[in-house]
Amino acid sequence: MAQKNKIPTWKTEMKEISPGVYAYIQAGGGWFISNSGLIVGKDYAIVVDSLTNISLTETLIEEIKKVTDKPVRYLINTHSHGDHIWGDHLFKGASIISSTKCREEIAREPEYPDVSAYAKVLPHIDFKGVKHTVPDITFDSKLSLYQEKREVQLIHNGTGHTPGDAIVYLPGEGIVFAGDILFYYCTPLCAIGSILGWIKYLDMLLGMDAKIFVPGHGPVCGKEALIDSREYFSLLYNEGRKRFDMGMTAAEAAKDIDLGRFQDWSNWRRVGTNVDRLFRELRGEGPAADLSGFITELFAPDQP
Repeated sequence: MAQKNKIPTWKTEMKEISPGVYAYIQAGGGWFISNSGLIVGKDYAIVVDSLTNISLTETLIEEIKKVTDKPVRYLINTHSHGDHIWGDHLFKGASIISSTKCREEIAREPEYPDVSAYAKVLPHIDFKGVKHTVPDITFDSKLSLYQEKREVQLIHNGTGHTPGDAIVYLPGEGIVFAGDILFYYCTPLCAIGSILGWIKYLDMLLGMDAKIFVPGHGPVCGKEALIDSREYFSLLYNEGRKRFDMGMTAAEAAKDIDLGRFQDWSNWRRVGTNVDRLFRELRGEGPAADLSGFITELFAPDQP
């Protein structure tokens, strides 16, 4: 029997990672348990992503108040998934910034999303009152904000986890808030994005002059997390491509691929959706996928 790799645990906390720069990390990093960021300047603060629901976002706001009494002037959305934006409306007075593609994705959704499917499989999460809030400010490839001498770069590098991804880079501090371009010890999910585009993002991050990375899910980390994530996607692409060329279906390929150490990561069953996305991409289809065939597997326990 193969020996399981030890996966560390981490706690929910507001962690200062550089003077005035904080990562709000949530323990476990599983379904709808995402991270946020806080950048505090002399006159105002910037928040990177809200959280899944009202109670989690209210807790985040209380943690922010423990750190600073400065108003939140800007709220950056790294992408359009609910666990990063459904609490946006609680940041009263803040201007919301996203990539143009991200705003388009949010604007297409109803103001109050239908969460009934999630509520059935995740009864421990309260989805009451979650809301889509359309961003106020957008950019196409790059936007810089300046907090006194601190530069905050927002970068959109095409489709990765979603068509509208953005990372937040603080070049002076060597810090990146990666959103869901980076999962650590939690299996990435590529349902509406691009496997090859995601690898391109990871290569970009590996080439940047940064030492501290805040993933969308998982603990604060260094470039070792980028290397791990890239290895996961390289394995997925190489093994998936072989099985695609053999004529396997996506479902057959997903069951046949040996994930090795990555099967120890939480939510490893996302391989089904990821291989399905890869096969669609290899057929030339755009960045969209139907999750309905994978719901049972996606929310099944992690044990084989």
